[in-house]
Amino acid sequence: MKELKHTIDLENYIVNNLQSDEDIKLYLNASLKDYLEDGDFNSFYRALEIAIKAKDTVAGFAKKIGMSRTHLYSLFKNEKEPKFSTVVKIFQELGYDLEVA
Repeated sequence: MKELKHTIDLENYIVNNLQSDEDIKLYLNASLKDYLEDGDFNSFYRALEIAIKAKDTVAGFAKKIGMSRTHLYSLFKNEKEPKFSTVVKIFQELGYDLEVA
């Protein structure tokens, strides 16, 4: 297979285009809506990882929420099941609230 020059993977493309808090909020809302429709929590948690990378490094973010980088990555890779309190903590550190609408 021919290797393409000047390509970027989808994750990096999304991270680079989530430039404002409003962009990130819209992205997370869309991801949460998708989760509520299809039940794919892994996809939603992947969206949280991308939102984190748009604002900070995973290592820096993990430190802010009192978690190891390794543990946070294990959640993103679906090696461990996240607690609801962890999801809330991530949203809070990103600067968003969870609410019932």
